[in-house]
Amino acid sequence: MAARSTPIEDASDREIVITRVYDAPRELVWDAWTDPQQVVKWWGPQGFTTTIHEMDVRPGGSWRHTMRGPDGKEYPNRSVFLEVVKPERIVYSHGGGRKGDPGAQFEATWTFEAQDAKTKLTLRMVFPSAAARDLVVKTYNAIEGGKQTLGRLAEQLARTPLIIERTCDAPIDLVWKAITTKEDMEQWWPHTAPLKTFKAEVGFETQFSIHHNDQDFLHLWKVTEVIPGRKITYDWKFGGKPGNSSVTFELSPEGSKTKLKLTHKGLETFLPEANPDLARGNFLMGWTSLAGALGQFVEKAAGTAVEDFVISRVFDAPRELVWKAFTDPEHMKHWWGPKGFTVRSAKMDFRTGGTYHYCMTSPDGHDMWGKFVYREIAPPERLVLVNSFSDEHGGLTRHPMSPTWPLETLSTFTFTEKDGKTTFAIRWSPLNASAAERKTFDEGRKGMQQGWGGTLDQLQEYLAKM
Repeated sequence: MAARSTPIEDASDREIVITRVYDAPRELVWDAWTDPQQVVKWWGPQGFTTTIHEMDVRPGGSWRHTMRGPDGKEYPNRSVFLEVVKPERIVYSHGGGRKGDPGAQFEATWTFEAQDAKTKLTLRMVFPSAAARDLVVKTYNAIEGGKQTLGRLAEQLARTPLIIERTCDAPIDLVWKAITTKEDMEQWWPHTAPLKTFKAEVGFETQFSIHHNDQDFLHLWKVTEVIPGRKITYDWKFGGKPGNSSVTFELSPEGSKTKLKLTHKGLETFLPEANPDLARGNFLMGWTSLAGALGQFVEKAAGTAVEDFVISRVFDAPRELVWKAFTDPEHMKHWWGPKGFTVRSAKMDFRTGGTYHYCMTSPDGHDMWGKFVYREIAPPERLVLVNSFSDEHGGLTRHPMSPTWPLETLSTFTFTEKDGKTTFAIRWSPLNASAAERKTFDEGRKGMQQGWGGTLDQLQEYLAKM
């Protein structure tokens, strides 16, 4: 899909700009915008329905649709896509309006900006003149209509099931056992440890409690469907809170491997605006983490797992000081990264689920963005985080020099103090990685030793100055 070389010029007096942030990843928002079956469920202000006659989302492609208002009046629309850059931007020229009216002519630009697990969506409509803009605002109530349309998109995204897919390098019977027996479940899903038992039987009910953010969340499960060796579904709700959802694990063989599809439906029933701990983004982060942990567990049991990379260093500094060097962005910028790199920009949100987003400059002047997502914080003993390459918007990107390097890796940092000194240990592994990515990781150990070694050298020098 192509991008135009000439941007729209400044036109503040003849434009309408509407922005909204969604609790959904950019790819999901993009799909909701470009899939006609989803578009008809949210396009238009409250009370409107939309019939799509044609929607060819590519440069030069046509989009013809008819909107019907609550009063039955019809609004034929025709647009031509000028620019489509997945999953960042869509530009089209638009013509249409109510039958008998002068209609609306404008150029629309939709930008999709990743903000960690959320997405900032911006609509910019540029009209031929300020008078044309004002006429559309007056005739069609375009600003309020645009806001309502983006609000309906939020409702559609909330209704969209959360789906996680992963291929495990392990036989299907081993994966089935891992998701249906208590002894295995607690190995990769620690929160299930309080369970007395678990049975893959329709009608089986159980519960357990998790303490999070100074609250106790009582999990209530009831198994509703079982296809032995292939599929299990259970209702999932929280005691004392609104809503009911369902979780489905589906397994299918791929040769000697197993494809896992995890689907969580009904998240919108938890009313996340009133219960932010139950927001979609938190479930996405949790299930992504658990799918990775499950994969690592079954692959280790099958003997196909890639061995973790491990390195440690003893620092002549108290643990609290070493911990501070890792958790304060003002300190990290002085030592983080390969030898010779400098951190020129950094933003840290140090909490479980928070991020550290930074930009490093290489000795030859090239910028390289990176990101942490903190999974576990246990001061001053342990940090668990997902590490990835990034861009200036906080999205995920590939390694700039190795396209088969894992898109995400899992890092566990431990801090142990003895006699005033601190042993710092790193355990590093690929996360949700393909076979090719795991192979690249496994073959890169010499470079890891040099890279982490240089970073720890810089930390050692910096600690001596603190």
